[in-house]
Amino acid sequence: MDGKEPICMSATFAKDEMLQANQFRSISQKALQEQLRTHEKIGVLFNNVGLDAVMMSYKRYEAIVKRMNELEEMVEKLEDMVENMKLMQEFGRRFNASREEWIEHPEGMSTLEMYRQRQKERTGQ
Repeated sequence: MDGKEPICMSATFAKDEMLQANQFRSISQKALQEQLRTHEKIGVLFNNVGLDAVMMSYKRYEAIVKRMNELEEMVEKLEDMVENMKLMQEFGRRFNASREEWIEHPEGMSTLEMYRQRQKERTGQ
């Protein structure tokens, strides 16, 4: 797994993809490694609980974490794009004003002072 190939995994388990938790006392490391090589995941069954844990190879786990992080970054970027689109929809007319329609902001004057001055000019006071 190099992170480039799609990671497709089912959340359901076949019978041969499950182990009873108490089998870990008797199964050899070699047999467990072989199961992990032949199955993408192993469900661990606990008495009175049922399926409560999953084992997988470290390579698969690493690929899943890397892909999940990439997807979270993409979601953040998409959220930013949606926010920018909303701002453009709401304030787009201001962004599309021609250069002649721009109002110069005199140096040393606050925006509030400039706004009050414009209001006075508009009302003729």
